[in-house]
Amino acid sequence: MYQIPLLALMKITEGEGMNVHSERDDTELEEELRRAVARFDPVPGELLRAAVEAFTWRTIDAELAELVFDSLIDQDEMSLVRGPQERRLLSFETGGQTIDLEVTSTSSSRGLVGQLTPARQASVEIRVGASVIAVDADELGRFRAETVPAGPMSLRCGAASAEPGTAVVTDWVSI
Repeated sequence: MYQIPLLALMKITEGEGMNVHSERDDTELEEELRRAVARFDPVPGELLRAAVEAFTWRTIDAELAELVFDSLIDQDEMSLVRGPQERRLLSFETGGQTIDLEVTSTSSSRGLVGQLTPARQASVEIRVGASVIAVDADELGRFRAETVPAGPMSLRCGAASAEPGTAVVTDWVSI
């Protein structure tokens, strides 16, 4: 008889003391735990979709820009200021291209101001979960989005319609 039915790792029976389960019993227990988690605490569909998108490129010909700076992680201890973090700086790089991003926080949404280097006109897609917010970068490479939902986010920067070029896709980050 199990002392704790769902989390039993050892079987205790009268007169036998403790018997360690076999590998088969462990596999059965693992399956039982998986079913219990799936039933009582399922992974939200939105999170599953974001996870799939994090590993799937929408276009094969896009270059991946890696996160090289995040002010939440890379801040120098001497520059830390007490109080709420209202602005966050992110920087992504690939080859000779850089995307700098400033994220400002409000209660439930975020504001984004970005800069493409080298400066160029481009179409910028801000991908947040299943939604896409399209903005344009001007000739100086600047772009802005006022109301972006909080959550996992990635950028896709394509060449302006009249210019040829390879699209750049950033890592997913939570904002």
